[in-house]
This record gives sequence, structure tokens and C-alpha cells, in this order.
Amino acid sequence: MQFTKLFAIAAILFFIPIALLAKKKDEPVTQKVRVQIQVIADSSNSLQANIEAPVGASAREIMERLFKMSYADFSQRFVNGIAGFTIARGEKKFWRLEVDGKASEVGIAEIKVNSPVQIRWVITAYK
Repeated sequence: MQFTKLFAIAAILFFIPIALLAKKKDEPVTQKVRVQIQVIADSSNSLQANIEAPVGASAREIMERLFKMSYADFSQRFVNGIAGFTIARGEKKFWRLEVDGKASEVGIAEIKVNSPVQIRWVITAYK
């Protein structure tokens, strides 16, 4: 991915209004929690977003609002692309999901944001 395209994506993410996840005027006030998301495709291509989301929000919904996601299967259990960084079929790589610095034991769809959290996606090779 060219630097200018990466810069444009990073600029857009930086200016995404928190209103994407904010309440409407007539909704009751809800608690917010800080969510930091990192997407690392390789040593020179990465993105980061820092937002506040409602307590109990789905991490998958947050990801899909911020980044275009693509999946390797019909049930959308296996992520193969985030923000245009895609793993081609046949490549011996996968998107490793980490939550607060540890490999996640569940998929992104099962994670609820109840306290400040760091979500990190890294393309990882396997043999």
C-alpha cells in the first residue's frame, strides 16, 4: 500500500467523530470506556484508532464501524482483511487477535467492551 493511501486512511481514522458510537439526544446517558485498536499488516503498514465506546459494546461492531472488514468464510468467523490489508487464499498467514497484549481465546464477535481495552490485530505467518 502506498504511503499516501496509508496516510489518507490514518487521517480519516484520526478525524472519525466519536459520534459514530455516541448516543442520540433522547437516549439516556451511558458510561463510556476507552478502546485502543491497532492493525498491523507488516513493519511499514499499520493503523491505530483511539475511541470511547459505550460500556458493553460489541468489539466486532466497533471494528466494523471503523474499518472495512472482510472474512474468509460465510459465517464471518475468520477475518482475512482489515482496512484493505487482505490475506490472499493460500498464503500461510492469518490475522492474530490480541486483547490487552495477550492472544485472544475467543473471536472478535464474542468480545464485549466493559473496561478500557487494547485490541490488536497482527498478520502472522505460520508453517
